[in-house]
Amino acid sequence: MPEGRGSRIGDSAGHRPGGFARNPPQKPDRLRAAADLLDQAAAADDKAAGRFAEARVDSTPFGISPQARELAARWATALAAREADARVLGDATSDLAGRLRMAAVSTRSTGFRGRLAVAP
Repeated sequence: MPEGRGSRIGDSAGHRPGGFARNPPQKPDRLRAAADLLDQAAAADDKAAGRFAEARVDSTPFGISPQARELAARWATALAAREADARVLGDATSDLAGRLRMAAVSTRSTGFRGRLAVAP
């Protein structure tokens, strides 16, 4: 191999075929970092659910006509559905974060190399 191409394993730059130089990220650390990101997403979902609930409570009627009341009722129903969706998504995201944290602990102590099963 010609010099300077860096294609040999263990070359002077310390590159490895996986793309990491010298210190590849550890799986438990990556799992914990992913769990932290999922926790942030779950918090955002909870915040969104709160905003949907606020909007539903704070909504003012669009008028006194039957069409306006029907529109207001549909709007309140749509907001309630979005609130429920956001809460379900937040709970599922939080559960997944917990599973990742448990996997991070189990990979450290047992050398676990399997895959996480995720419920639909």
